[in-house]
Amino acid sequence: MRKLYFFYGTLGHQPLLAAVLGRSPDLHPARATGYEVRHACDPAGAELGYPLLVPGPVGAEGFLAEVSAAEEEVLDWYEIGYRKDVLAVVDAAGNAVKALAYLPEDRRWTPGRLWALADWAAEKGDLATLAVAEVMALRGQVSSEAAIARYPMIRVRAASRLRAAQPRPATLRRTTVAGDVQVESLTTPYAKFFAVEDYRLRHRRFSGGMSAVLDRAAFISGDATVVLPYDPVRDTVLLVEQFRPGPFARGDANPWSLETVAGRVDAGETPEEAARREAEEEAGVTLGRLIAAPAHYPSPGAKSEYLYCYIGLCDLPETGAGLGGLEAEGEDIRSHRIPFAQMMELIDSGEIENGPLIVIALWLARLREELRKSALGT
Repeated sequence: MRKLYFFYGTLGHQPLLAAVLGRSPDLHPARATGYEVRHACDPAGAELGYPLLVPGPVGAEGFLAEVSAAEEEVLDWYEIGYRKDVLAVVDAAGNAVKALAYLPEDRRWTPGRLWALADWAAEKGDLATLAVAEVMALRGQVSSEAAIARYPMIRVRAASRLRAAQPRPATLRRTTVAGDVQVESLTTPYAKFFAVEDYRLRHRRFSGGMSAVLDRAAFISGDATVVLPYDPVRDTVLLVEQFRPGPFARGDANPWSLETVAGRVDAGETPEEAARREAEEEAGVTLGRLIAAPAHYPSPGAKSEYLYCYIGLCDLPETGAGLGGLEAEGEDIRSHRIPFAQMMELIDSGEIENGPLIVIALWLARLREELRKSALGT
């Protein structure tokens, strides 16, 4: 038996609703009088990215759709923190009908400004739809509370997938077409700050046929930005040093690593914005012009991480080593302002063994003479 539901806010965006239900239901415009849709906010007034249906004079625009009993169970799992109630709504023909809707639990969130579906869809719809698809893939593996707790990092990974979907050069490598990779199953046995995705898949072979079913796992993380602050007048760079669990887990005799400024590209943030933010947070440095160095996958055989690399022109007075990082994120970072030549010596000696830093250092070596001439006016 199917039931009639009134969907508003993000669930009124058909691609996102399809990601939740696993199909695209027929949506029929409707309006709930005596209610309005507003942004959910935390107690400090910060918007949380999702809507609330609350009493109000504006009226709430939405859609009517029929839902099966199995789909109702899916919706109940997804709409954690909301309760169901029966509303009187008016359909497009002016008929008054009764429909179920999900309303926020009392006092859980604070209503903010009015919600506009078209504005939200244009700005965040694609990102939210990808993120919700990952959330729904967790159903049956974790509780809805655990899935929603992972949502901030899921949004970061979704933003990475949106950037990854942009066309890329293919002059030497093969050009992909639909059906080149066929996923038979996907599970996520681990997902916290990072995630692990376990695939059974086939892919197109160079001979033209499809491969046998392969078991492949990938370590999933969001895109990151790395930037090497460089003062072309003084010919100095800024390096950061911090403890790293990767070398420690390998058994490295010295798990403190010399690196570039680096950090995750947050959802809704560009790689360039992340570079500037991280330079301020980690080293207290304000960057000027950013020069793109080669972006790359550091370990494509096992990791989804993609690095956006930059040289950041800036002023680096000789103030010695400094301490930085966000204490709330457990960061303990020491910065070093050293001559370019010393950095290259540290690469030669093996003291610098951080891949992104080496890539950007070599790119800077390629551009250094031109940058110095421009800065010095010679």
